[in-house]
Amino acid sequence: MMMKLKLAAAAAAAALAMWGVMQHSAQRAQTRAAAPPARAVPPAPSSTLGGSSWFSAVGGPPAAEAPAEPLPLDRQVRLLAATGKPEDSFRAYNLIDDCMTFQRLGTLPFLHFPDNTEMTAAEKAAQARQCASLTELHRRARIDYLAAAAKAGVAGANVAFMVAGPFGDRDALTTRPDDPLVVEWKQQALAQLTSEAMKGDIASLDTLWTGHLSGWIAIPRDPVLAYTYHAALQRIDHQQNPDITDGPYSGNMFAFLKDGLTPQQLAAADAQAERIAQNFRQRREAQRQ
Repeated sequence: MMMKLKLAAAAAAAALAMWGVMQHSAQRAQTRAAAPPARAVPPAPSSTLGGSSWFSAVGGPPAAEAPAEPLPLDRQVRLLAATGKPEDSFRAYNLIDDCMTFQRLGTLPFLHFPDNTEMTAAEKAAQARQCASLTELHRRARIDYLAAAAKAGVAGANVAFMVAGPFGDRDALTTRPDDPLVVEWKQQALAQLTSEAMKGDIASLDTLWTGHLSGWIAIPRDPVLAYTYHAALQRIDHQQNPDITDGPYSGNMFAFLKDGLTPQQLAAADAQAERIAQNFRQRREAQRQ
């Protein structure tokens, strides 16, 4: 039983991590595309093209093309913040977070996901120039940008808000768990995730079912909710792939989620899961119109 739980949790965590990489890669590409370049660099001659291309779903340019020289971070953040749009607040957060990561590691992991290629020397030099204007004020303000995006329900922001921890300090959960501000943050983080999950948001559902399975950050262990959100994902996956009988949320590996639950609890959870799946379907249909 314990081994099944560990394997299932590991598989779910890996899936969620992969989603996070894809989501952040997409957001990074959108941000770079939206920001006006300071100086356009001519593309490489056609005879030099032919290397591996960026993930098409992310919308990035072919890796063989020389990128436009980006505006300094400070300028980009001010332009994004000036729009007042939650989506741009999330872009500002990701820009700052990327610069913090780059200055810490000297690279941006998964920049060319899913191609397993490192940043080129030219890309690193351009990123270093862009991030040279990173200040402590940016580091502090990024959490405000993230909070605004998560509150508005921007895709991916509520999960990032949870992962960032209270005011960007995950240690606060253990060093001062009874601090009223930390308690309030935990309530807000969980409420935002739950609200989006009820609408059928895949990342929120994945985060919640795995979190409720064993307890994680601000998500308490709750076997009933773990089963509920997983059951919703099963239904959504079947909606999207009706001809596939053994999807990522199906199979005997997850049968243990029912263990210990009463028939009444299972019935209520299945009804809730069905409502979530319906909300997902309605949301997708509305987006297609």
